[in-house]
Amino acid sequence: MFSAIRGLGFGAGLYGIVGLPFAFTFGLLITAGQIVAYSRGMRPSLDYATSRRPRLTRRQLWGVIARTVGYTATALVCSALVRHVDHAWSFAVRGGLVTGLVTAVGTTVNPYIEYYADNLPERRLGVFGIWLLLCGFALQSFQYWIAILDIPVT
Repeated sequence: MFSAIRGLGFGAGLYGIVGLPFAFTFGLLITAGQIVAYSRGMRPSLDYATSRRPRLTRRQLWGVIARTVGYTATALVCSALVRHVDHAWSFAVRGGLVTGLVTAVGTTVNPYIEYYADNLPERRLGVFGIWLLLCGFALQSFQYWIAILDIPVT
């Protein structure tokens, strides 16, 4: 189910750039690829442990490389099947590298963020929660302020 959600998210994100046939095909292939990867032991919690410093294990690095290559190959396959992208290689390499870079940064930094959140004093955590709540109220009222102040939205 989570693989399908990820595939749907990528397809929705690509829809405006490359059109519906490419986005749909890409979403289906990414979903299938992730199901295969999960069945072979690749999972988000692979070698995961909270840590006081950023860390990237060898298995996590191989996961980053596999995801980079997989997303690049998927974009190339979609370009061959759908033929909707002008510069297929450029698009595929950029998409794969961005996905790999984001995966590497997230995998490296998330254990530190979780350690910090787990060891935050209760008062500081409460203050942070109140600020999040206030930001949510401000964002919720933003649409009404636009209407009250008669700000044109184009």
